[in-house]
Amino acid sequence: MTRMYSRLFGLAATAALVAALFVFATGAAAQEGLAGLEAEIEEMVRDWGIPGAAVVVIQDDEITFAEGFGVKEIGGSDPVDENTIFAVGSTSKAFTAAAIAMLVDEGKVGWDDPMVDHVPIFQLSDPYITRDLRVRDLMSHNSGLMRGDRLWYASGRTREEVLKQVRHQPVTFPLRSTFQYNNTTWIAAGEVIENAAGMSWDDFLASRIFAPLGMTRSTTSVGALDRLDNVATPHNPSLDGEVTAIPYRDIDNAGPAGSINSSALQMAQWIRLQLGRGEFEGERLISEEAIGETHTGQMLIRKEGTWALVWPESDFLTYGLGWFLSSYRDVTMISHGGNIDGMTAYVGFVPRRGYGMVILSNLSGANGFSSALAHRIIDRLEGGEGLPWNDMILERWNELLEQQRNAAAEVEEGRAEGTSPTLPLADYAGTYANDMYGEITVTEDGGVLSATFGAGFEGTLEHWHYDTFRANWSGGADEGEFLRFEVGTDGNVAVLHAEIEGSVAFTKRDR
Repeated sequence: MTRMYSRLFGLAATAALVAALFVFATGAAAQEGLAGLEAEIEEMVRDWGIPGAAVVVIQDDEITFAEGFGVKEIGGSDPVDENTIFAVGSTSKAFTAAAIAMLVDEGKVGWDDPMVDHVPIFQLSDPYITRDLRVRDLMSHNSGLMRGDRLWYASGRTREEVLKQVRHQPVTFPLRSTFQYNNTTWIAAGEVIENAAGMSWDDFLASRIFAPLGMTRSTTSVGALDRLDNVATPHNPSLDGEVTAIPYRDIDNAGPAGSINSSALQMAQWIRLQLGRGEFEGERLISEEAIGETHTGQMLIRKEGTWALVWPESDFLTYGLGWFLSSYRDVTMISHGGNIDGMTAYVGFVPRRGYGMVILSNLSGANGFSSALAHRIIDRLEGGEGLPWNDMILERWNELLEQQRNAAAEVEEGRAEGTSPTLPLADYAGTYANDMYGEITVTEDGGVLSATFGAGFEGTLEHWHYDTFRANWSGGADEGEFLRFEVGTDGNVAVLHAEIEGSVAFTKRDR
């Protein structure tokens, strides 16, 4: 997650920003609708500053468009094609739901089994929710758990360690009362698979989904990318529009929530399975009933705030099991987006019309591009001129960026010049602990403070004002986070307040 993206939508907008109009179209007419699409996408790639993208359209169980655009890494000349590997982020969730559906077919798991029967280590702070949480709830974003992504993101914790920490993760809503996007429960869903199937989530997907679909270059681990060719490089945009290549982020510990890497052409096979209601090239992988459950709304989402922005035309918005369901006029769209450091993905389909699409790009927070392009493809296929989606969404996106730039400027203006830390810098060094997030270690060397937080956040601390410092994390991690030290009544530093997912207090251990 880049800081810019998280401030615009949060990972809660990992859903694709598309709710679309589908009207009946067939064969030759549908093919005609794609004429000239390549040139149009090339223009959109330039408009949005996307380094590279791959787009595939599926109609009537056939690939009718598959092209790559731009380059794998900015400043280079190696082109993206339909076989280029990207991180697909939270679109991985639907794979996890499909794996559960297979186990439901086999009688090894029930949608309404108590979660603790399958994952006893997953204990929430509320004993009632722990007892009553069901398997389907793990995949419906209705547990009431706060988001808490730093519990796993760049933490260095294993999946099991993450789940053991959940007992410290606050519950902010009653069970099944409110849609609140959460990745931790999906890690637990992956453990359901491992305990019921006797193999890891990774191995289950490789053998039961990737292999039958011919997704031979798709992986669930960042470590596997070293063995592959034709891999896109992730990129982060800054608020001033500068695009920078960054390293891949290792999110293997959140695998069931979002660690799949794949190509647009291979993800198209996945969409074919969805459109085939669990059948692929004559082989039934999932029963119609079980896959239909994943396509069925489980949790209502109020159309307000972010959701009103991303689905402005939808008459309803619900979450299935790994899929968002939205409407445009009289048609239901099933889709999901994905975002992780330097990458954006979109997959979507309309069962009643028999087609869908995959859009992958190597730029963080490129959901506006995905949304505009998906709308345009849909309008083309339906034979109508449609709305100027690219101009409309680009304008809205630029307005959001301007708001973020103004907010950043306000932070700068609020800095108190000429202040100094209360204590000598060496007195701020130490280990600060939080039950949920773990430890932040602060060191002093040569008049410079540095901090380490988990496995992925390390950098120097720039004095901001008084006892507040700004962390300059390295390696493409979130920038500009503030750490505020609190001096106790004894004159020593007692608490470190870190601005991560709100202000979080870390108590100094070695006072």
